[in-house]
Amino acid sequence: MLIIGHRGAVANDSPENTLASVDRALREGADGVEIDVRLTADGVPVCHHDPGLWRTAGDARHVVSLRAAQLPRVHGHAVPRLAEVIDLVADRGRLVVELKTPRWPAGAAHATVNAVMTELSRHRLHDVVVSSFDRPRLLRVQGYRAPVRTALLGRPGLPLAVLLRRAAQDRHEEAHAHVASLLGRLELVRPAAQQGISVSGWTVNWPSELARLRDAGVAAAICDEPRLARAALPPRPLATAS
Repeated sequence: MLIIGHRGAVANDSPENTLASVDRALREGADGVEIDVRLTADGVPVCHHDPGLWRTAGDARHVVSLRAAQLPRVHGHAVPRLAEVIDLVADRGRLVVELKTPRWPAGAAHATVNAVMTELSRHRLHDVVVSSFDRPRLLRVQGYRAPVRTALLGRPGLPLAVLLRRAAQDRHEEAHAHVASLLGRLELVRPAAQQGISVSGWTVNWPSELARLRDAGVAAAICDEPRLARAALPPRPLATAS
């Protein structure tokens, strides 16, 4: 099972979704990173989770209302462009790009998809997944026929069976389920894989959860602290001869 850093590996000197957090996750043994991408006013895809900048930078403005060069720093770190994260990850692991699709201004959601896919097409990463809670936006990604996989995200409380049914209907290669929904129906993971849908879990932070997910055939665990997740994941028990 792969360990994926949730917004990188967040620490005091490596805030979420920054180049520092991405690099830390990969250096600490993560198999890849998950980042959130939004569009700025001048059409640049950048890495930031919230629509607004208050929680991360103490700034009351929104990402979509600012040009990329106007974005405030997050605890001393720049809000990185997607292109910078792509260059940093390169061949070091998997890159999971979660599309954040604002409902305003008009057309921003489609513009986000277009900008992200244009950026991804400029680089030749060998392991890229584009994820979203928004089914129409994710179907638009498929229309690019780019060498990326698509993953439908499941919100907390969405039954795993429903998420997998929707992923199958939309022909996604992956489903990223909330860990609580996943732990309740682990018996669905292997049948989904047999049907071509790889299942991952978010956000996974307890050793007992990691072991159960791995043993059930879950492909990847998106974790807040990938170093601790890697250390906590126990080895598989040795098979005994019958």
